[in-house]
Amino acid sequence: MNPRRRHILGAMLAAPILAGRARAADRPLRIVVPFQSGSATDTAARIIGENLSRSLSRAVLIDNKPGAEGYIAVKEVMKADPSGDVLLFSTNTAITGINTFNAKPIYDPLTELSPIGRVGEFPFLLVVNTGLPFMTARAFVEYARANPKKLTYASGSSSSIVAMAQLMGMAGLELHHIPYNSEPPAVVDLVGGRIDVMFATPTTTMGFIKEGKVRALMTTTRTRLEQFPDVPTMTDSGYTNMPLVPWGGFFGPSGMRPELRRKLSAEINAVLAQPDVARALAVHHISISTSGPDEFSAYVKEQLALSLQVVKEHGLGRN
Repeated sequence: MNPRRRHILGAMLAAPILAGRARAADRPLRIVVPFQSGSATDTAARIIGENLSRSLSRAVLIDNKPGAEGYIAVKEVMKADPSGDVLLFSTNTAITGINTFNAKPIYDPLTELSPIGRVGEFPFLLVVNTGLPFMTARAFVEYARANPKKLTYASGSSSSIVAMAQLMGMAGLELHHIPYNSEPPAVVDLVGGRIDVMFATPTTTMGFIKEGKVRALMTTTRTRLEQFPDVPTMTDSGYTNMPLVPWGGFFGPSGMRPELRRKLSAEINAVLAQPDVARALAVHHISISTSGPDEFSAYVKEQLALSLQVVKEHGLGRN
């Protein structure tokens, strides 16, 4: 074949592939988050999304869809095309919590979503309004035990409900529960004295702690947090570590091709391996623990079983 004709033919064959790549680059990658702006999940999504945008040379949009324990965000991703243009970044609240708190699972995250990869774990702090006299977790427990249902606790997610239920079960406490659809407004009410206590992430509380508006009594992490070396762990405070801890990861719509899931997982993991990303997440005490799609699917399955066990043990299920 004439070399010139071979070159023209090669260019013609390559044109659709190049055009497809160009179209993909022109479309933004939308990451749906089930909590409002300022939450730990939203903060992590923005850190990862900003760096993913640079590595992909593609715009990344964070789309906050709070409410219904994360199911609004989940449904948004479920109805999306499985092309990889729309992903869900969620903690276990919208994945395992919603499917074990209710008498029947709301949906199946292993078949109605496509697990892509785990990102890591999110810690909780037990925090109280500074108008209360408790300086230690022990003092809080002693007061709450002597005054059943007098203290109020807030929850911004099912994970925080589970965390408090585990502590109440261990310590024999009865607190009055006030639920919120996200953590930031709950923390605002904690600062304002309308709520007494809650489990919350360092992301939404560390500024208030440093300003003396909220007091941290202990952390759910296995070791003390670097930014709060004086805040004891649960073990330091005389309690065992909780079996169920918050985690986060990426999911796509169902029907996503396995090779696309693996490609997206590899791209996200490469971003998480960057030192500046790890440092940015570490500021919020988010510990990175990555996985591929198959490993993540197995992890989600295990977490569903563990969450159901904890919910049944503490009587958290709904009819």
